[in-house]
Amino acid sequence: MNDTASSAEVPAREYRLFVREGPARFYFKNNDEGVWLSERGIGWHIGGISHTKTWSEIATIHLQVSYVPRQGSLGCCILYFSDGTAISVITASQWGAADPDRNGEYGRFLTDLHRMIPQAMRQKIVFECGSTKARHTVLVIAVIVAAISFLLLPLGILIYFRSLEALLVFGAGAAFVWPMFRMIEATKPDSYDPDAVPEHLFP
Repeated sequence: MNDTASSAEVPAREYRLFVREGPARFYFKNNDEGVWLSERGIGWHIGGISHTKTWSEIATIHLQVSYVPRQGSLGCCILYFSDGTAISVITASQWGAADPDRNGEYGRFLTDLHRMIPQAMRQKIVFECGSTKARHTVLVIAVIVAAISFLLLPLGILIYFRSLEALLVFGAGAAFVWPMFRMIEATKPDSYDPDAVPEHLFP
């Protein structure tokens, strides 16, 4: 006697996140929302049409985190498939702004994605993160310049002149530079373990 309850496929899990075709890039507005995971693979909506890929069709998973001043962090999961196509699952709002609620939804998506990929498929998928080496170098230079301008210089003025204004500038500079330091680690070109996705890859 067959146990239909135990053999039934687990319902797909849906996530309220925007999806775009190809690697992530700047857009004025995000229109296509909805991605889901099932025992068979991943699915999404673009242009009112549903698309699906099986786990065996995923070639690379690339995770990125970026920081928007005065807004917060944004996450992006780019999935490259064996047929040469790709999609980007992003945490941004419809108008491209950081969205804490979608960041939480994205965290659940990343956790479930890496948990649901069959062990047999994990050996065939490349798990990578960060930006290109050139972009990472530019960010490191920008952080160094910002640290000199907003931290070291005000600190020197504070010590020499004992100026309250310099202390205020130093405090504001620390609040501005610290997220940039975090971004250096988050954007470092690297690979990662799908069984233990680093915390800094979650926005």
